[in-house]
Amino acid sequence: MAATQSSSSGGLVKSLGTRDVFVAGTALVVATSTLVTDFIGYFTLGLSFAMAILVAFVINLALGLSATELAVAYPKAGAIYEYGRDVFSGTIGRLAGIFLGLTFVGMFVLVGPGETAAGGFGLQALFNTDSGLNWFIVILVVLAAIPNIMGIRVAAVVSAALLIGMLVIRWVFGIAGFLSIGDVGSWSASNLDTGGPGVWDWFGSSGLFATGLALAFWSFVGIEFVCSLTEEVDNPRKAMPRGIIYGLLVIMGTSLLMGLGVAGTSPGSGGSWADVALGAAGCDGACPQLAVGEEFFGGTGRGLMALASIFATLGSMTVAFAALPRIIYSIARDGDFFGPLSKVFAKVSPKSGTPVNAIILFVVASTIPALYSADVTMWIFSGAYVWILIYIAYNAMALIHRLKNPDADHVFGSWFPIAALGGIVISIVALYYSFLGAHGEFGGRAIKVLIWALVATGVAYALNRGGGATSEEVSEEVSAD
Repeated sequence: MAATQSSSSGGLVKSLGTRDVFVAGTALVVATSTLVTDFIGYFTLGLSFAMAILVAFVINLALGLSATELAVAYPKAGAIYEYGRDVFSGTIGRLAGIFLGLTFVGMFVLVGPGETAAGGFGLQALFNTDSGLNWFIVILVVLAAIPNIMGIRVAAVVSAALLIGMLVIRWVFGIAGFLSIGDVGSWSASNLDTGGPGVWDWFGSSGLFATGLALAFWSFVGIEFVCSLTEEVDNPRKAMPRGIIYGLLVIMGTSLLMGLGVAGTSPGSGGSWADVALGAAGCDGACPQLAVGEEFFGGTGRGLMALASIFATLGSMTVAFAALPRIIYSIARDGDFFGPLSKVFAKVSPKSGTPVNAIILFVVASTIPALYSADVTMWIFSGAYVWILIYIAYNAMALIHRLKNPDADHVFGSWFPIAALGGIVISIVALYYSFLGAHGEFGGRAIKVLIWALVATGVAYALNRGGGATSEEVSEEVSAD
């Protein structure tokens, strides 16, 4: 698709369509960390985890609808930053926007290490080496950053290719399981009975919400990242809802096919899948997909799962390195990214049409934590806690926007406020039960992110003396350079 706006003007380039929205959302979500969480969920909860996946789909569908409503109403690269600023307006809106934008960035800095570490394990396995994990993390980060620096169209093409590769491998293992192909036991529904909570046993300390919803939620989280690309989408009103909803459906179908297909078999080496996945072969739960591959097809299977892990991490990080820097870019474009730094990070490369400086800043900031901890599950749960809070904010802002603008030309009908309100309620319930008994641990990390974002918001506001340079003023300075 040809670009409809030249980057020579200093702005982002409109060159994305429905397919690109679908690819970006799906590639970000179907990450290596979801291979970890899906297999752990299916192996420990069996068929009940499939129900958790359906519940998580409903939560994320509500989020997807709210994200679409806001993206079409405010089609700017800053996404959640723009929504907070414009929905609330004035000084309160400006502060809310900066806080939400920095919280979103901080959340991914918290959770990104889990994804890069999971992909690093895959790269180690592919090359069958015990070399330090950090080297592989750096390699993956660099490979994901390069397409974004080259331009959003390059990043979109790379993401599409990686998405096809990782989906095909996941489907192959799911189908192989159902057809009992490989060195595993025959598929049987009885293998899905792990003795955990029943399919309809949702609440309480041993219910499905407490034991599996956090893992299932992670199978979908991140679809809203595509909102940061809305400014570069030709027809957001058409592309955003279709791309997001199609993406969620493919994600759910892939999880059910792969998870039920594999979990319905039994490891050829004996024992249960939980024993294998959480043991040494599965990096003590950090890389269960590698153990699955080896059980099915030996070294070839392990290599395929390693390849799927690499594709997934590269796809996820490529989209993340496209979306998150655009939030930084948008805050800077409005003159609110720590005073004089706004001028630096509001720049767009005239050659590639991308905010290169913002991309480099985010790549560095999100890589450093990954070099100090490879505990995939800990990072996933910590990030999920903040992410559910952000989901509540998305649904709340969409509801407020609809109530404040009842006569506007909205994407969805009069039923939408009920869906947004339902999204808020079910997200609160999910947050409470998913972290039952662990709010202190994971909520504590979430609070640290929120405090960081709050302090950074105050500093950013103070450095700009509360005046708020307009986007035109920053653009004039950038163009003058």
